[in-house]
Amino acid sequence: MKVVVIGAGIVGAAAAYRLARGGADVTVIDGQGPGAGATGRSFGWINASFHHDARHFRLRAAAMAAWRALAAELELPLRWDGALWWEGQGAALAQMETALRALDYPVERLSGAALRGRVPALAEVPDAALAFPSEGVADPRAVAEALLRASGARLIVGQAAEAIETAGDAVASVRLGGTRLSADRVVVAAGCDAPGLVAPLGVALPMKPAPGLLVETAPVPFRLDPVLVSPMQEVRQVPGGGLMAPSSADHQRPDAPPQDGTMAALADTATDRLRRMFGLDQLGWTRVVRGERPVPADDLPVLGAAGPAGLVIAVMHSGVTLAPLAGRAVAEAVLGNGPDPDLWASYRVDRFG
Repeated sequence: MKVVVIGAGIVGAAAAYRLARGGADVTVIDGQGPGAGATGRSFGWINASFHHDARHFRLRAAAMAAWRALAAELELPLRWDGALWWEGQGAALAQMETALRALDYPVERLSGAALRGRVPALAEVPDAALAFPSEGVADPRAVAEALLRASGARLIVGQAAEAIETAGDAVASVRLGGTRLSADRVVVAAGCDAPGLVAPLGVALPMKPAPGLLVETAPVPFRLDPVLVSPMQEVRQVPGGGLMAPSSADHQRPDAPPQDGTMAALADTATDRLRRMFGLDQLGWTRVVRGERPVPADDLPVLGAAGPAGLVIAVMHSGVTLAPLAGRAVAEAVLGNGPDPDLWASYRVDRFG
């Protein structure tokens, strides 16, 4: 079976790996290169503490388990140092703790003194914090590259897919750069480019604009193992000793206001928050990247068969968390078993009508 995967981000790479393991002849197409789109502009946090509802939580928790299973198969750049959360205090923190305990999620309540013991570099500590010890981080681009290498799939970069072509009521080929790749199945894991590829096939995939900016700083004089989620900033440490942070403290909120200003000005503001968060006299940023996050209109993943026979769509925000589970579900859909209905039934694209 010839399968063409459009998109070499972390979701497409995970799909390619599972498809190849299942015996498919896989070709992956990407106009830029492995992990060069949203994947390479991701914060890299693997978690289920951030979720929209109980069903979405179960999906994310299953994906975390899938990451650990995948890491037993392959050597991947993952770390499992947990996360510390104090974005809310008082009733908000208690509500978060109660909700996660009701879902049987590993959570520990910390006093301010206990938090200080874990992160002595903080300039100020809150009254309390929550620890999520099962969470981790990935180097998303490096993971995508590793999965593609392990898959053995043919990789075509520098040529973007122009159209998915059909014969009768089934996919037949993908057109790119004046050539055609024949295909028995086509997987669209192309992030923000997906709607334009599937619309000519009669498939509506509404997306919302969700630009994101990530800042990396110069190395800092301390070690930070967990992800920190505070009212001031989300932050984690990257190899080399610098800090990585989104440019907005509330970037995950659906109603977050748009960010105004140049990339440099936004990076300056985020770096200043980090400087104050850790009581540093000086801190400069070394890199700032902007990306469009692939967020479906209702914020939830899209995965499953759609449109002509042989077409499978896998587009989602939080691809870094969901990738190994999504890759497995794509392979099941393509190879004939169908993704687990208990996990994925609510996430088909036909929910948009």
